[in-house]
Amino acid sequence: MAGTNSYGLPGIKLPASVNFYEVLWSDMGKVTLPTGVIVDGNKSRDIGNAPDTSVLRGGMPLGKVSATGKFANSFIDATTVAAASGATSVTVSVAGAAEIVRRIGSSGSLTITGAPTTGGTVAQATLTYSAVNTSTGVITVTATTAAFEAGSFIGDTDGSQNPAILIGGGDGIQVTDEWGNSQDAPLANAIIGGLIQASQIIGYPGTGTKRAAWLKSQLRAFGYAYCFNDDF
Repeated sequence: MAGTNSYGLPGIKLPASVNFYEVLWSDMGKVTLPTGVIVDGNKSRDIGNAPDTSVLRGGMPLGKVSATGKFANSFIDATTVAAASGATSVTVSVAGAAEIVRRIGSSGSLTITGAPTTGGTVAQATLTYSAVNTSTGVITVTATTAAFEAGSFIGDTDGSQNPAILIGGGDGIQVTDEWGNSQDAPLANAIIGGLIQASQIIGYPGTGTKRAAWLKSQLRAFGYAYCFNDDF
């Protein structure tokens, strides 16, 4: 897991490992937002950083929440199986299902972004869902109007589903206080350009996939002078 704060009484404690994630391939050409941004603590979690999902790792793509101007992680999870056109359910991981309920609710709307096949054109659609099975990861939705491959991104509908910036390297961004309550957090090193290690982007779908190309195009649309190491 990425690093986090330690709370409790002074004294020697059990050892804990801390991993540092560095999305920049090199500091050469690094571009950051000069003013930084605010990360929405209530909307943001990193389900891949168990057991401390309240720490967002370096390389996490964030999008702007339209209503507040704050930022939150773009991808809550990804689908684990393909969904045919007209499907009335999509499946994510158990952790992803729990996070959807926490962040959005047991019913509501979410976005799915992916292609019908590995080589198909990426599309983004809004799905209305009526139930989330947190034991199996199955989400009951209104019938899909297109097919979506396994690995399709699942996001919110608040604007954050469109990646705009990356968290830079370090020991992560803590979005809860010492009691576990959500709290907003500053992000000073919001990456908007530079030499990027693509594989270090959290949720990166893999070199050569259409979703990878879509993700890069989203970052380039908001940012400046991105160069991804797997493009050459």
